[in-house]
Amino acid sequence: MWVKALLKKEKLLAAAQKSLLKGQIGKAIKDYEKIVEGDAKDIRNRQKLAELYSRNQMPEKALETYEGVAKHYVENGFVLKALAVYKQMQKVDATQPELYHHLAELNIKQGLVGNALTEYRNLLNLYRQQGELDAAVKVLGQMQDLDPNNLDISLQVAEAYSQTHQTERAAESLVQTLQRFIPNADLGAVEKIQAVGLAGCLTSVPLKIELARGFLACGQAGRSVEGLQKVLKEDPQHSQALLLLANSYRALADHASEISTYGQLLEIDADNLDWRKDYAWALLADQKAEQALAELEQLKEGFFAEGRATELKDIYELVTEQLSDNEQVVASLQAIYEQTGEGGKLFDLMSSQQDEEPIVQEVDPDAMDGTTEPASFGDLDLDDEQPSSSGDDDQLFEVELDQKPLQDLPQEGGLEFDDLDLDGIEFGLDTGSVDEVAMPDDAPLDTTANEQSARPTIDVSGEVEEAEFYFQQGLLAEASQKCQSLLDRLGDCPQAQQLLERITTSGGAPAADDLGQMKPALAVGGGDAVLESLEDRERSRLDGSLNDFRKGLESQVSAEDFETHYNLGIAYKEMGLLDDAIDQFDKVVGDPQRRIDCLTLKGVCLVQKGAFDQAVLTFKEGLGYEALKDCERISLYYELGLLYVEWGQPLEALDSFQCVADVDPFFRNVDEQIRQLRTELGLDDDNGGSPSGNGSDKSRVSYI
Repeated sequence: MWVKALLKKEKLLAAAQKSLLKGQIGKAIKDYEKIVEGDAKDIRNRQKLAELYSRNQMPEKALETYEGVAKHYVENGFVLKALAVYKQMQKVDATQPELYHHLAELNIKQGLVGNALTEYRNLLNLYRQQGELDAAVKVLGQMQDLDPNNLDISLQVAEAYSQTHQTERAAESLVQTLQRFIPNADLGAVEKIQAVGLAGCLTSVPLKIELARGFLACGQAGRSVEGLQKVLKEDPQHSQALLLLANSYRALADHASEISTYGQLLEIDADNLDWRKDYAWALLADQKAEQALAELEQLKEGFFAEGRATELKDIYELVTEQLSDNEQVVASLQAIYEQTGEGGKLFDLMSSQQDEEPIVQEVDPDAMDGTTEPASFGDLDLDDEQPSSSGDDDQLFEVELDQKPLQDLPQEGGLEFDDLDLDGIEFGLDTGSVDEVAMPDDAPLDTTANEQSARPTIDVSGEVEEAEFYFQQGLLAEASQKCQSLLDRLGDCPQAQQLLERITTSGGAPAADDLGQMKPALAVGGGDAVLESLEDRERSRLDGSLNDFRKGLESQVSAEDFETHYNLGIAYKEMGLLDDAIDQFDKVVGDPQRRIDCLTLKGVCLVQKGAFDQAVLTFKEGLGYEALKDCERISLYYELGLLYVEWGQPLEALDSFQCVADVDPFFRNVDEQIRQLRTELGLDDDNGGSPSGNGSDKSRVSYI
């Protein structure tokens, strides 16, 4: 049976071909209609029949037949074939909106957004020609959903709403568009939106407020104020407009107007904690710290009750800087640190308050008797050989004795300085120095002991071991820097000097102030002789060759070759070419895989250059990286601590090292660093609990 059907189909196809050759399209159509009737699944010949309908000026039958073919392709997943069929249908009749919709949807399904937008634009023009404005608005909405960041489309949507007298929807559409573009601070976009809004949404208050927000984000605070004042002229208690106006005044540094605006807001809602906090900020910015503190103290408990104490930390810290002697603000800041769990800052604050307590107090001479305890040795007037007994010349003299009985001391003629047994005596030099003590003109002054006692304890063996570790790992520059630091602090350290000579012999770049210029401490073992042997002419030739080599090498390395730039940076760093190393690390910092390594190495280079401010910013940039790992964080804090030590800022160094120890107390030698800094700052608890480090007062004897 099927054989007969097949033979019949072949005869019909042959007959149709003969008819087409003779130009008899109508006769060929009849043959193809019989073929399609006999085999409904013959899509190929059905599509051929649709083409013949189109050629024979039979558009309705052509579109109907094409539609069946296109649906078959869509249902069976042949999207590209369906697109081709719908394109053929557009040629038959371009006034059919459904065809544009089908084409746009199929292009979207294929991820061809540009083609889809083209179909929507053609459809939009069709609707406008036909006067179908409502349909045009819907198409614009579809286009906006497809490309929300296209400003032109968004503006056309708003204009279409205005043309159809949908003013509120037009304003709402412009507000949504502004909210998408404000984060980019695109002033041109804000101005275009303003032009459309003024044309069709002149009375929209939400649009005016959002435009003001846009101008403020673009740095046009004056235009923001101008627009908001128009809103407030009609509605003086519009809280959103007032709040934005206060922010605009702050941007203009017009703090008096900012304070006045917050006053208007608080008249509307006096219990709004956020407004009251911002009001305090305004007072503080206007140098009215006392008023700001009074306001903060009133709202503090409200923030505490809502668990929002951390939001007050920054402003209280700033108030503390301006009112450092105010006990109230210090107590409040301590309470905030307790609530936020910032034990380190709480400890520092309490320690700083203890350090500020006066050690020497004025004593009324008339009220003193034999048991009165004087101040410190630094206050003693030694211009005369014996202390004066007159009330006008009374001075306080304080010594510590190894339990020496009072009766064993000379009783007649007063206490002479030369008669004191100085063995075991400690002088209370809490705040003064040797230079501040008035000594007799003929008294010999030995400052060696004082200088040695003032020098912080240095773990020489630990630091030499650390330098040795760097040397063994091939980190010659770090090892050299560590040795040089020891020599700078101690003046003479045989272990460090020997290791430094080994580093120099191994080809390491010794610590230097500049390329080719050694520090004075390195002038041993023939170092000066080597430098002096290099004539200026030979040095210039070598420097020129090195520059040519750098230029030639970097010209062959593409900007995207992060690995090579990174290795070049390390090589330059080891050679002491710190500026070149920093330049290479800056080229690699955009690579997420190398970002933290580059920032760390760049910071180390800046420390070696002495650019401590820039180094701090570099390390803090790394600490602010969102994808920072814990191991990277503690490494950055450790390098930051070393920086502050080198910079002579022990408190900041201690804080940085403490951040390391909180996570990994065994990281490198962080425990030793913390111990040394606490000793240097007088924060150790081994002294009997006295903050000043003077021990117990039980064995202290005072004399007038």
